[in-house]
Amino acid sequence: MIEILISVILISAIAMSGFRRARMLNRGFALQSLTIALLCLAKGYQTGEYHYYILFLLTLITKVVIIPLIISRSMVHSKLERETDMILSGSWSYIVTGIAVALSFIFLGNFSDYLFRVGCILIITGAILMMGRKKAITQMIGLLTMENGVVLFEISMVKMGSIIEFGIVFEMLILAMIMGIMIFNINKTFDTLNTDYLSNLKE
Repeated sequence: MIEILISVILISAIAMSGFRRARMLNRGFALQSLTIALLCLAKGYQTGEYHYYILFLLTLITKVVIIPLIISRSMVHSKLERETDMILSGSWSYIVTGIAVALSFIFLGNFSDYLFRVGCILIITGAILMMGRKKAITQMIGLLTMENGVVLFEISMVKMGSIIEFGIVFEMLILAMIMGIMIFNINKTFDTLNTDYLSNLKE
C-alpha cells in the first residue's frame, strides 16, 4: 500500500513539472497532498503511532482543501488559465525532472527509504516550477511542492511531535494566505501576474 502511494506521489511530481494550465497544477498539488495524507494514515496504521494520524488530518484539511481553494480563488480573480510564456518549456521541464529522478535513485541508492528519494524529487520539482515559470501562482505551487518534499523527509528520517507537525502545517497555511493576498494585489496593480514586472520597480 505504501509503495503504491509513493508511486502516485512520484508520478504527480513528474506530471506537474510540465503542466501549463494553472488549474491542472492546482489539482496536481491537491492530489499529491491527498496521497501524502493517505501515506501518513497508512504509516499510522502500520506503526501504531498517533502523531501520523494528526499529520493526516492536518494535511487533509489544509493542503487538500483550504490551500487549493485559496489558489483557485486567486486564479479566478486573476483570470489565469494557462502559462504561455515560460522560462523553461514543458518539454524541457519533463527532461530536467526525468534526469533528476534518475540521479536521485542513482546517488541516493544507499538510502533504503524511498520516501527520502521521492522527497528529494519533490524539492527539485518545486524548484523547477519556481525558477522555470513567471507567474506568481505557479511559483507559489512550486514552493508548496517543495514543502511537501520536506514533509516526506521528516516522515522518513525524524519522529515529529504533534506540536511540530501542527506548526509546520499552520505555517504553510498562513504562507498560502499571505501569498494569495499578494497575488491579488499584484494582479490588481499591474494587471498581470508575471513576476518579471516586479524587477522593473524603482523607488
